[in-house]
Amino acid sequence: MKQPFLSALLAGSLFLFLSSDPAAFAQAPPTGPYPNFTQLTNRLRTLTNRHNGLAQLQSIGKSHGGRDIWLLTVGRGNAARKPAVAVVAGVEAGHLAGTELAVQLAEKLLAASGQDSVARLLNGKMFYIFPSINPDAQEQFTARPRYERSGNGADTDDDRDGRLNEDPFEDLNRDGLITHIRIEDPTGTFVPSPDDPRVLVKADPGKGETGRYIVISEGNDNDRDGAFNEDGAGGVSLDRNFTFDYPIFIPGSGEMAVSEPENRALLDFLYKAPNVYAVFTFGPYNNLSEAPKFDRSKTTRRIITGVLEKDAPVGEQVSRLYNSQTGLKDAPAGPPAKGNFAQTAYYHYGRFSFSTPGWWVPKAATPADTAKGKKPDAKPSDNEEVKFLRWAESQNLRDVFVPWQPIDHPDFPGRKAEVGGLAPYARLNPPVSFLNDAADRHLKFLTAFARRMPVIDIVNVRTEKLSDGLTRVTAQVVNTGLLPTGSEIGDRVRFVPKMKVEMNTGTGQTVVSGRKRLLRAPMAAGESMEVSFIVSGTGRATLEAGNAMTGMKSVEITLR
Repeated sequence: MKQPFLSALLAGSLFLFLSSDPAAFAQAPPTGPYPNFTQLTNRLRTLTNRHNGLAQLQSIGKSHGGRDIWLLTVGRGNAARKPAVAVVAGVEAGHLAGTELAVQLAEKLLAASGQDSVARLLNGKMFYIFPSINPDAQEQFTARPRYERSGNGADTDDDRDGRLNEDPFEDLNRDGLITHIRIEDPTGTFVPSPDDPRVLVKADPGKGETGRYIVISEGNDNDRDGAFNEDGAGGVSLDRNFTFDYPIFIPGSGEMAVSEPENRALLDFLYKAPNVYAVFTFGPYNNLSEAPKFDRSKTTRRIITGVLEKDAPVGEQVSRLYNSQTGLKDAPAGPPAKGNFAQTAYYHYGRFSFSTPGWWVPKAATPADTAKGKKPDAKPSDNEEVKFLRWAESQNLRDVFVPWQPIDHPDFPGRKAEVGGLAPYARLNPPVSFLNDAADRHLKFLTAFARRMPVIDIVNVRTEKLSDGLTRVTAQVVNTGLLPTGSEIGDRVRFVPKMKVEMNTGTGQTVVSGRKRLLRAPMAAGESMEVSFIVSGTGRATLEAGNAMTGMKSVEITLR
């Protein structure tokens, strides 16, 4: 069976040539495939070689399969001494579009590094880009048979029968893809969707619907336990293996939270990087298009499960910025999975954490109506598969769906069984060429966010000579940025660096009144505070304010 759509993703030129025009983010639209691990590695190395001094590539650890977990650092100078933003992709391995968007963000940002505004941004901020946290699972896209794999390379006994990988998928129709099987059965709970009969939906008795099909994944019940393909290759799903709301004893979640080397490598780096101000994740969870609302009942429990009161307006502010800068509409809800990374980054790492799919199916007219210049006759559907198929038809994308075809299934002898359904990876991952515009939009948002990050200044510095060799020093510390210096949850976590104001004295100098070092909770945008010290001695002292997430501001003081 030919696969023009999927073959287009797997064939063609890999490397993307950057625009020679530094005045814009635009570059030649990528037309190559989603890369495998070797191709991704070569692409990242080529990028760092081309932009030596602005980009550094390092491995922060190894996957179960021995593949490097890559970190691309973009920015000029000592990364640890500058405020940073982390961009994380590939935690949910089936979301290949996120990995591609993360790499394109780096490529486009570096391509525009000659532009004055971008050069200033890269001089003052750092971007930590993790393009593929789960490289073992992402390799399944280029493997045979291809199936949407979320588990890493660990061997797991998902059905807890003492055996490993004994019930994998089987490609029963030999098309190289693992889809689904539907079996006609009066006890079934699925029926064809009224919006598109190719798509199966749960029967709704309230609408007079009676189930017609049993639906299973493509394969056999090899271990004869009544379940299909429940224990095959592909172990722990990394986006269910983080610490917040960890799903205990759920297949694919691992033996314990952060049991996997890939997750540990990511968290080990982040917890040793106090300069990370915010985390952006490309994944199915979406809290950027619409920010979570403050719910007091979720914040007064022993375990906090809702965004805190001071953080909720920040989320709304960033959501407005995201929608205005990207211009993207009709975003899917994308609720969070238990144990996912983006929520762990907020509730446990204590940073502002934002997540987006980056690309989703836009509203599309049917091809016939579009050709006639009329509004589509078909009513909008709430079913994501139906939406995707209508959009794919409007874009003339073929082979995103495997037509249902009869097979003889050994576990259902004498019964009508058909194999078919959406092609693996198709719904969340459009052809790479569709992501160029999405990457441009997200880079516009990300740079706008970085320019709104907190900036600490020390102003209105006054010195007053007192008796007995004493000097009173008074100043105001102000956050001139458009975002707070940290999150409220970070103040609760107590691992996030606090705002610091300190009078650094030299030989023969002593702070005799006022605290030499002041630590405080985050400062809101535009907030200021007055500090006063009485210092004995003469010469020069230094007043310093800020933290690793804001950068440090210092001014010299002459003691009289």
